[in-house]
Amino acid sequence: MKSYVSIHDVSPQNLKYIPKIIETLRYQFKIKNFCILVIPGLNWNNTQIETLKSWQNSGIQIAAHGWRHKAKDKKSLYHKIHSMIISANCAEHLSKDKQEIIQIITDSFNWFVDNGLKKPILYVPPAWALGKITKEDLNQLSFTLYECTTGMFYKEKYCFLPLLGFEEKTFCGSIIRQFFNALNFILAKFTGIIRIAIHPNDFNLYLKKDLERYLYKCRELVLLHELR
Repeated sequence: MKSYVSIHDVSPQNLKYIPKIIETLRYQFKIKNFCILVIPGLNWNNTQIETLKSWQNSGIQIAAHGWRHKAKDKKSLYHKIHSMIISANCAEHLSKDKQEIIQIITDSFNWFVDNGLKKPILYVPPAWALGKITKEDLNQLSFTLYECTTGMFYKEKYCFLPLLGFEEKTFCGSIIRQFFNALNFILAKFTGIIRIAIHPNDFNLYLKKDLERYLYKCRELVLLHELR
């Protein structure tokens, strides 16, 4: 089974914790091929941007992860339910119209170019929630691939990709997450690939042991663009 590993929510505030995760992936789990998802629309300084460049130069893929990773206060009913069950206040695309979402994606891409990083090919909306935008709209924008909750879009084509997540801060939430992770891992045996999403504090939360167990199962590491 192929495995795609990504480190989410990388920001100026948590950047100092990311090298430890990189080291853990590389040396404890022998995972060399993974992606870092950066939130661009925050207060990055030159030293932090140089760190991102050094990771790119070492072969780590850097992808765009929304703009500010924060939803607006006025939410639709669907967005409120989504926030309670899944995304808290992170689903930046939800409750926005198509033009607002296009602007977020465009700003996100331009930030990488303006700051001298390699052009990102992958865009991952916060909480994997793309919102009110179509496959046709996405195909007109600068990114090649777009990840969502259930899979990815490439040139208006959709591919289902099971997902494992581990960011749970309550015991009850961890039990529910364990069930869905187990279900998705079974589905991955049919699709041939599993996505493993790591958040900066996951190795300290309830599902730490589960995360480690699944990472040890990783054999053939791939990036999403290699699945096209």
